[in-house]
Amino acid sequence: MMNKILQIFRLRERQIFIILLILVVILINLISHRAVDLYPLKLDLTENALYEFSQTTVDMAASLTNPVRMVVFSKEDDYVVMLREVLKRFAALSPLISLEYVDPYENPVLVDYYASRGIQLKPDDIVLEGALRTRSFSVKDMYSFDAGQTQVTGLNAEQQLTSSLSFINDPIIPVAAFSDGHNERPSESLTALFQNNNYDLLRGSLSSILQEDPDILVVAAPSRDFLVHEVELLTDYMNSGGNALIFLEPSSLSMPHLEGFLTEWGIVPGEELVFEKEAYTGGNPVNVVPMYAPHKINSYFLDARVFLTMPSSRSLYSVSHPGSAIDVRDVLTSTPFSYGKKGYQFSDLLKEDSDPAGPFTLVMSSEKELSGEAARARLVVAGSRNIYGDDLLGFSSYGNAEFLVQTINWLNEKDVSLYIPPKKMQSDPLNLQSRQALLLALIVTAYIPMVFLVWGITVFFKRKRL
Repeated sequence: MMNKILQIFRLRERQIFIILLILVVILINLISHRAVDLYPLKLDLTENALYEFSQTTVDMAASLTNPVRMVVFSKEDDYVVMLREVLKRFAALSPLISLEYVDPYENPVLVDYYASRGIQLKPDDIVLEGALRTRSFSVKDMYSFDAGQTQVTGLNAEQQLTSSLSFINDPIIPVAAFSDGHNERPSESLTALFQNNNYDLLRGSLSSILQEDPDILVVAAPSRDFLVHEVELLTDYMNSGGNALIFLEPSSLSMPHLEGFLTEWGIVPGEELVFEKEAYTGGNPVNVVPMYAPHKINSYFLDARVFLTMPSSRSLYSVSHPGSAIDVRDVLTSTPFSYGKKGYQFSDLLKEDSDPAGPFTLVMSSEKELSGEAARARLVVAGSRNIYGDDLLGFSSYGNAEFLVQTINWLNEKDVSLYIPPKKMQSDPLNLQSRQALLLALIVTAYIPMVFLVWGITVFFKRKRL
C-alpha cells in the first residue's frame, strides 16, 4: 500500500515538474518576443550592413525635439521586406518617431488629405511629417540604380530618411540655383546631391534665378559664352555676398566673357587637357586621380581615406596679383608626373617633349572679403564636367560625392554633411590606380611563384643530402 502511494506521489511530482517546465518555457518565449519588440536585438549579418545606421543618423534622431510621423501607404504584410525592416529600425532610434502602415484603398481619406496639401501619393509611398513641413518618397527613391536605371545597385534608404528628418524640422531651407541658357548640363546625380542635403532647387536664366538671391549658384559646364549683361548680373550677385560653383570642361571654344569674370576673381582657365603618368584609373591617363591640396574643403579626407577621379580635366591657373581682398587657393591638383596637351587633337597619349609638365591645378577656390552686411563671397571652379557624372556620384568606391558635398558646405559655410553613401547590394570591384595594379600583378605573377620556386629548390637539395 505504501509503495503504491509513493508511486502515485512520484508520478504527480513528475507531472507538476513537466507543467512547471512548460510554463517556464512559455514565459521565456513571451519575454523574448516582448524584448525583440522593445529592443533591436536582431543582428545585421549582411555583407554591407544594410540594416545598420551611421552615427550621423543616430545623432540626428537623438536630437529630435518634435514628433515625426512616418506613414507607409501599404499593408504591412504586403510591403517590401527589406524596407519594412529598415523602417522599423529607423523608428526605434527615437521615441518621437512613430511608424504606421495605412492601406490607401481602405483609407482614401488620408490620401485625399495629403493631396489637398499638394502631395500626390501612390501605393507603397512613404510620408515623413514633421513640425514644419512634409516630405514624401517612393520605393524607387529608397534604392540606387545603375546608369541605365535598369538594375538596383544599392540601398539608399538611410540617406532619404536622414535628410528628411532635417528637412521637415529645419526652419531655414537653403536654395541652389542652376543657370540655364548656355547649354549647361547638370547630371541627375548632381541635382539629387543638393536635394539630399535639403536644398530647394531653381533652374532658369540668370536674370530670373538671381532675383531669388540663392545661397549657391551652380553653372554646370556651359558650352556657350555668357552675355555682357549676364556677367554684370553675376558680378553684382557675387559682390552682394553670393556663392558660386562653376564647372568647366576642356574645349577649343573661347568664352571671353565668362573667362573675364573668372579672371576678376583670380582664376584663369588653362588650355591644357591634363594627363597622368601614374595616378589614373580605368587604364586611361585622362581619368586623373587628383591630390588633395591644403584646404578646408579637404579636411574631411584627413580621416576618410578615399580618392576621387576627374576624367577629362582642364587646367586652371591663378592670377599673379589678384588683389589683397581676394584669397585664391588650390583645392585639387595633379601630381608632378602629370603633363598637359593643348589643342585637344593629338596622335599620342604619351608625354611628348613639347607637352607642359605638371603639377596642374584642377579645382580652385576664390574668397573675397566684402564690406557691409555681406561678410564674404566664395567661388569654386572645377575643370571637369565628368566629376559630377551619374556613374561616379553613384559609385561608393570613389569620393566624388563626398568631395562635392564638402564643397557645397564650404560655399554655404555649413559644417555638417548629410551625405550617406548608398549601401551596396553587392561588393564593388576593387579600384586600383595603374601603379597599384602593376605592383599587384608583379606580386601575383613573379614574387609569389619565385618564393615557391626557391622553397622547392631548397627542399630538393636538403633531401638530396640525406
